[in-house]
Amino acid sequence: MDSSSLKGFELGKLVLRSGLLQSSWSKISHIHESPNSNQDSGLGVKFYKEGKSTFVVFGAPPIRRNRYGLTRLSGSEYENNPFHFLCSEKISSFSVHTPSFELFASAFHRNLRELKSKLLELLKLEKPVIITGAALGGSVASLFTLWLLETIDPKLKRPLCITFGSPLTGDASLQQILENSLRNACFLHVAEAAQTQAIQADLFKPFGTFLICFDSECICFEDPEAVLELLVGDTTDGLVDWRDYGEILDRLDQSLMTDSSLMIDDVIDRMEERGIRKKLRFDQLKKLNDMKISLMHIEWYKKMSKMNKIGYYDRYKARVVSSVDIDLEKRKKELNEFWISMVEEVEKKPQSEKSILKKRCLFGGNNYRRMIEPLDIAEYYLDGRKDYRTLGRSRHYVMLEKWFEAENIETVRCKKRDLSDLLTFDSCFWAEVEESLIVTNQLETQVGITSEERAVLTGKLERFEAYVWGMIEKREVSPEIFLEDSSFMKWWTEYKVIKGFNSPPSLFTEFMNTWKYESYGQPQ
Repeated sequence: MDSSSLKGFELGKLVLRSGLLQSSWSKISHIHESPNSNQDSGLGVKFYKEGKSTFVVFGAPPIRRNRYGLTRLSGSEYENNPFHFLCSEKISSFSVHTPSFELFASAFHRNLRELKSKLLELLKLEKPVIITGAALGGSVASLFTLWLLETIDPKLKRPLCITFGSPLTGDASLQQILENSLRNACFLHVAEAAQTQAIQADLFKPFGTFLICFDSECICFEDPEAVLELLVGDTTDGLVDWRDYGEILDRLDQSLMTDSSLMIDDVIDRMEERGIRKKLRFDQLKKLNDMKISLMHIEWYKKMSKMNKIGYYDRYKARVVSSVDIDLEKRKKELNEFWISMVEEVEKKPQSEKSILKKRCLFGGNNYRRMIEPLDIAEYYLDGRKDYRTLGRSRHYVMLEKWFEAENIETVRCKKRDLSDLLTFDSCFWAEVEESLIVTNQLETQVGITSEERAVLTGKLERFEAYVWGMIEKREVSPEIFLEDSSFMKWWTEYKVIKGFNSPPSLFTEFMNTWKYESYGQPQ
């Protein structure tokens, strides 16, 4: 059952009544009380079978308060970072609880690889796997679970990691990586409110779901800020206390979900508000179809503009005031907000999850970029600014273009195809046009320009000519650019004068001077 669909009380009640916490704690206690336990040396791991389920219990020695350090792990350091797969384009590194990581690393090559193989086989047989531990053992169990999750087939049931009174495992970067990841749902941390553990909120941040136990009730929290507010306290002996959660669970069983206090009611309201915001973020892909409808409206605007003998770029640039143009502004704003948010979400995703999301939004994002970025360019130059590609381009356009090009998708543009509805491949084409118009204006209006300055400016225009001709030859530019009143045709008129009639012809100038552009894009 998806915990996001349950209120905190309901989920807490469900977890308690399942008996899962009691079973986990009984096995942790067995290791803790065993005379052969590893609690005074290194990491201990023990298997338990209970019905169809397998419990893996991690036991660890106590840790002193002054050992609460962080170890930074980078995505580029594959050999030293067993969790490199969690890093993303936006978050290239994160930090974890040093004592937990040292224990994990000490057993990494010794026996954790073998343990991982055994659990993967059990999961393939659809056997439930519970990974658990208390105090420092729980933190190591969390790290092991993170490592295990990367190699599990998404079609299989994932393991559940349950910790009791454990130190927080990672920093704000790790929290951000896991916040919108399916991995986050695999962690249930049981903790007593105001438990006496040293929590450095400036260094460590919670992830997963927390079952916070009060005097006679418990509630599940996913809000990291609420968790930090509740897990406060001070230690007197400098040690992370070994709490007897058996007593706490028994107490909760006897008075399950009695009347709640005002404080808890307030926190529930806060959690529900956060849940709504979080759901909106997770529903981005569901909203993709709505965005396609908005894009269809803008395609209709494009066709309507062409019927009036003007390209949609130049119509938008002319600031025509009508109900149609007002609707366009609304839809453009909506599309930009959606895709900026979508790119941010993709960039935060761990590498293994990011590719799935990217592919689902790849073509929609590419069509959006080619349709809407020209309108943003028009606004940019209307404000009197320059150098859009370097100084004005939004990062989300850059990333959408980068992701699409990385797929090496071959688009068929044979001569038999009608290009009348084609969107120009380079969504920055109109920025190049505007920059070239600025140059022609400089050549026409600047007084006392030197021959060297003229040569530099003319060279820019010739490079733009070569850029345009390359797109024409590859059939990557929309026929709309050749409409009589387009900004491109205005540039061509000015460029033709600057070039002069005595200049040697080029393939482009011949194409334009012989009116071949009038048949460009028509099936042949």
